[in-house]
Amino acid sequence: MSILSVTGAKGGVGCTAVVAGLAGAWSRQKKAVLAFDLCRQNLLRLHFGLDWHERDGWHARLVAGRDWSGAAWRTPDGLSFVPHGSLRDGAAAEVLNNPHWLAGELASLALPSDCRLLLDTPQAGRERAQALAAATHVLVVLPPEPLSCGLIEPLEAELSAHGVAQERLLYVLNRFDPTRQLDRDVELLLREMLATRLAPLPVHRDEAVREALAMQQQLADYAAHSQACDDFNQLATWLSIRLNGGAKGR
Repeated sequence: MSILSVTGAKGGVGCTAVVAGLAGAWSRQKKAVLAFDLCRQNLLRLHFGLDWHERDGWHARLVAGRDWSGAAWRTPDGLSFVPHGSLRDGAAAEVLNNPHWLAGELASLALPSDCRLLLDTPQAGRERAQALAAATHVLVVLPPEPLSCGLIEPLEAELSAHGVAQERLLYVLNRFDPTRQLDRDVELLLREMLATRLAPLPVHRDEAVREALAMQQQLADYAAHSQACDDFNQLATWLSIRLNGGAKGR
């Protein structure tokens, strides 16, 4: 079973949209998928059509002393996801003090051996530590900005401290605009730095991603022939090859 933690080189680079796009692409490729929201903003659910006012989620249930697994949802096309849930300020489940809690819980689930687990991973906190301890691989979402080149070294040092080996650390460029010279220059620099660990194609900036979210629809349902939808299909295929090449635990 492959567990992919999706995190950003910095905040606001579109990690949640990447998780939703990948989940949808793998589901259309007839792969079993479970998307798990570890971010307190609790936004992944909106990409799968959950009502804005729905507050239930795995963390909210744990704080309330209930079984977290009851917070799981399934879309009509069979994609499973677990929202984070809404919490009071400062609230946190005590089980998260054990950094391997999530890894143990995921291992106990009766999931197909070829299931893809996607973890929407925050920038800090105990939920981040849980995701990195559980993941077989990490996908870092990079913006097409010069700053990305300077963020890689400290990020890799942090992830190495969490036990993430370099060969299990992959990258994708998101919100790429090929009409911008700087975007193209940054891509070339990143390809020199990261070589085959950078996805062969970036995910392009595409208004269909924001429009689908505004309509609370999956991207493929809203704009099946959009550039971004094709990009996520290509990214899912590349990741499948990389995950299958090293899906054993660390």
